[in-house]
Amino acid sequence: MIDKDFKEGFVTPDTPKSKQLVRMLSFRVVPAYFREIEKVAEKKNVTVSKLIRTYIKEGMKRDNAIDSKEDKEFRVE
Repeated sequence: MIDKDFKEGFVTPDTPKSKQLVRMLSFRVVPAYFREIEKVAEKKNVTVSKLIRTYIKEGMKRDNAIDSKEDKEFRVE
């Protein structure tokens, strides 16, 4: 039997971090676009990863996909 904490979408605040599934988004970017993204990240003095996470968060806030409570929980560090 599968542990109930491992069922998709079933994570409670009490679920230990070691039992929570990590969800990851992966995508491919053509080399020319990646070089441009790197330039922007360098100008902003951040990593490409942090730049992308920040853009995703800002877009979600702009589209009202997250509220102020979720905004605080969505860390970009």
